[in-house]
Amino acid sequence: MIVSSQLFEAYLECSTKCWLRSRAEPASGNIYAEWARPQNETYLEYGLRRSFATVPESDRATAPPVPKNPKDATWRLAIDVRWGTREIESRLQAVERIPSEGRGRPAQFIPYCFEFAQQTCKGAQAAARV
Repeated sequence: MIVSSQLFEAYLECSTKCWLRSRAEPASGNIYAEWARPQNETYLEYGLRRSFATVPESDRATAPPVPKNPKDATWRLAIDVRWGTREIESRLQAVERIPSEGRGRPAQFIPYCFEFAQQTCKGAQAAARV
């Protein structure tokens, strides 16, 4: 079984919720969750549109293939990035690649998460060196 980012997030909230989602059980009527879902989708769409507007079209990518060597990535901003192994998969809403500042220095990959509600990743960004 692949542990997706959605399953991992559900596990952090509640292990039972994770187990139910892993078995594709239908969600019960959580009024707030049903209201927040379209809010998050709208916020994500707006955030991605706004981010893409700041980057030339030649430096953008949608659902890019993950290169064997991260140094081979040619895009500056990518959306719907899926990284994983055989057992764990992660879907990043957006990733910005900042080229290295010299020979032998690593590039930085900054993941972005767009959440309407105040949650762990709202507007947060973290740099990962590769």
